[in-house]
Amino acid sequence: MTQLIDALLNETGTVLVFCDGGLANRINSLIGGLVVAERLRRHARILWPRSNRCGAALGEVFEVPQQAFEVRLQDLVPHADRLQLWPHEDDVGFGPAVRPLRALGADGEAAARQIAAADARPVLYSENQLLTWFTDAEVRRVLLCLRLRPEILAQAREVIARAGPGFVGIHLRATDFTQPPPLEPMLAMVRRPAGHKFFVCSDDASIEARFAAEPSVVTHAKTAYVDKRVDGPWRSAVTDSDGLPYGSNIERNAASVVQAAVDLLVLAASVPVRTSSSSFLALAERLRSSGWVQRHLLPPVPAAVPVAAPEEAPVTQQEVLDLLALLRPHHMASDHKVRLGGDADGGYVMPSLARKSNLVLSIGIGDQVSFDSELADLGATVLQFDHTIPGQPLAHPNIRFHGLGWGPVDDGALRSLKTMVAMTSWSGVQHAILKFDVEGAEWDALQAADSADLARFDVVAGEFHWFQSMDRRDAYQRIRAVIEKLRLTHVPVHLHANNATGIKLVLGVPVPPLLEITWVRRGVVVTAGHSTDPIPGPLDRPNVASRPDLCLRPF
Repeated sequence: MTQLIDALLNETGTVLVFCDGGLANRINSLIGGLVVAERLRRHARILWPRSNRCGAALGEVFEVPQQAFEVRLQDLVPHADRLQLWPHEDDVGFGPAVRPLRALGADGEAAARQIAAADARPVLYSENQLLTWFTDAEVRRVLLCLRLRPEILAQAREVIARAGPGFVGIHLRATDFTQPPPLEPMLAMVRRPAGHKFFVCSDDASIEARFAAEPSVVTHAKTAYVDKRVDGPWRSAVTDSDGLPYGSNIERNAASVVQAAVDLLVLAASVPVRTSSSSFLALAERLRSSGWVQRHLLPPVPAAVPVAAPEEAPVTQQEVLDLLALLRPHHMASDHKVRLGGDADGGYVMPSLARKSNLVLSIGIGDQVSFDSELADLGATVLQFDHTIPGQPLAHPNIRFHGLGWGPVDDGALRSLKTMVAMTSWSGVQHAILKFDVEGAEWDALQAADSADLARFDVVAGEFHWFQSMDRRDAYQRIRAVIEKLRLTHVPVHLHANNATGIKLVLGVPVPPLLEITWVRRGVVVTAGHSTDPIPGPLDRPNVASRPDLCLRPF
């Protein structure tokens, strides 16, 4: 071992990429270390020691282009003065020379370049999170170079095919929770009629079996699960295989790690419910948002074959009623409603967790800033977007105005949701809110939006236009497609009609052309059936004060 370490430390211009912990932590460190090596233009050496936290060698998960060395972190402590130490924590006793890049935030890249330029010693990089300044393109490129083993990809594709398009992923790995996983609300979710499948992944056989009995659930049947190192709860304090104290009672053999890699890929291909802050779930979300899953895991979309367009069947009254039923608000059993913004147009009724939001995308402003200013006063960073007004309508230190509109793609003064999402850092974001009022542009913009980008927002609230046009087949199909897309990731919890345009009859059904709808991301609150609150409710206010509010009975 001493000769190997001497050989590694005698190489100049290298990054020692140390991968430790569970599978997701190791993959995060591997991706990050290779990105850092590329940016610093240094050669990477991979250190991947097997342990009770991960019993699989690197080559059992990836087809790697280079050797991985089983050097432990504590093996390097006697050689600390020969290294630039960049691990995220110091649990082996390196001392004050440790420089965690995570603590430097957005300045980490510049600091890394400056430090490395002045110091030729090898860099020891170990970071169980993907840093905020890594780009999606870099993540994709590293994963493409590593190449997951073909048998892992094949198993993941088989599960994805069984789940079908638009399936929802639920992460319930018992070892990733400090408290027992939230089984009951998740069981209630998969038992509701939804029209799509759920994928439930767990490293506990009993949890997986419980969900596999539900008709709407798809699981990945495994031959190996995580074992406990000693008798007791998962979070018992143990001594790990390196002789160090550790707070998780786990023993992951190689087979269980390989099968967890399949779960990770399937979860990444889903629309995930955010059940925890685990690195496993965060990595799955990053694989999806980076586009890697769509490019390398999902089957290609076949080219359209030109066919004669069939004559469109007219929209029926039952179809109108079915669509309106999709908008029936759900009762929030674990939260209550509050009103944010003024007592006229521009105010929205939301779950109280919205008051804790620290990031708001507010699209379509005009002269209505009461909602934005109230959340900004509460400490949220508010990104305003509106290309129809000359400038920022309200100066506030927490409000950043962009003279851009919302569209399906970046075009002229319009930006897609993906581009807007990329215009801010998501590190440390809590209860993000998407609010919009864009005079009908929401349909095209939402239809083009990626569900993974929508799932970043715990609350989506906006004014939805043109419901009076549902008697036309093209309009009906577009409205329904967007509503069903939103329902993949969110549930409606509040509904109010804008009284500016009154009520219209659509195939005999009274329908308001303008609806204000608040949606909450699935899993953020516990819902219990449909709400029995009146519409309008006590927190609602008429948009036009001189007219009575609209009473909605069909909903």
